[in-house]
Amino acid sequence: MRIRPSCLPISAEVLATVDSRLQMDECLRQLHVVTPEGEIRVGRDAVACLARLFPSTWLIGTLGQRFPFRNAGRLLYGFVAKNRYSLSKCRGGACRIAKPEEVRRQAKLGAFWSCYTLGFFIRQPLVLWAGIKAAAQRMSIFAQTYHGRLDLLNGKLTILFLNGLLPNTVPLLFGELFTAIIYDGIAIDPGSAKMRWSLARHLRQAEPKIAKVIATHAHEEHVGNLNWLAEYTAAPVYVSEMTARFLTPFKKLPWVRATMIGQPPNLKQPYRRLGETVDTDSSYLQVIPTPGHCDDHIALYDPKEKVLLAGDAFMGSYFATPNPDSRGR
Repeated sequence: MRIRPSCLPISAEVLATVDSRLQMDECLRQLHVVTPEGEIRVGRDAVACLARLFPSTWLIGTLGQRFPFRNAGRLLYGFVAKNRYSLSKCRGGACRIAKPEEVRRQAKLGAFWSCYTLGFFIRQPLVLWAGIKAAAQRMSIFAQTYHGRLDLLNGKLTILFLNGLLPNTVPLLFGELFTAIIYDGIAIDPGSAKMRWSLARHLRQAEPKIAKVIATHAHEEHVGNLNWLAEYTAAPVYVSEMTARFLTPFKKLPWVRATMIGQPPNLKQPYRRLGETVDTDSSYLQVIPTPGHCDDHIALYDPKEKVLLAGDAFMGSYFATPNPDSRGR
């Protein structure tokens, strides 16, 4: 039968109801555990007793009762218990305002820095493992989507995963995937010039019908292929009034972004301004201003299918707002 431990506050009234042998001062100095058999375990022995109750820590609790782990554990527990107020950011357990600088000034040098040094070395393997695991996950997702496409809603919605020699570093380092959307005859956010070969490859393979080209906002990974795709498909470009201002002319990018993603060209005439709605092959999309990721950001909503094309307002696992590119309007 599994025993479920219960945590009780340290007060004279509570201790008296649990076991008359429990003393307030002693309980404040060290952890006390009262077993179902009425035994009282103290300090490191109490930690080991609790650890044996859970599968994930059972081995630690079992080894903690054996030499030399028991002796080393008692020494370490005694050191932390003796210096707990010096080691804590919340002096005396009163966590009103944590002031590590004040703790460093008042704490004994040995106690404070030995604790933080030990914590640093304990955390390093965990941090390293978390980084390796996250990198492996990013590489796995990148490999699964490389040159890939998804067809949804019986082909009404197609997601094209875009690649490029230098742009590929972004999904590998940060996990952000580059995509272009084709929705009911409308191409949305066709990528940057350095992803053009990938986009052209998709178009040659699938030959989708494209009647309009739209950008949700003026970031370089979304607008670099607007002119090219409009010429390739003979489809007009539609952008919001603010996006048109940002693209005529397009500002000079910082060299890192220009090198990795590509400097977009200025938007060519003729292009058309988006209104409140835009027609698709079978219905229409509502054009919704969604500033936050950037000032000119829009989202497109199909009320019939209840599908929202959110651009970069939502980027797979997190909401990309607020963003430094937005002035909060």
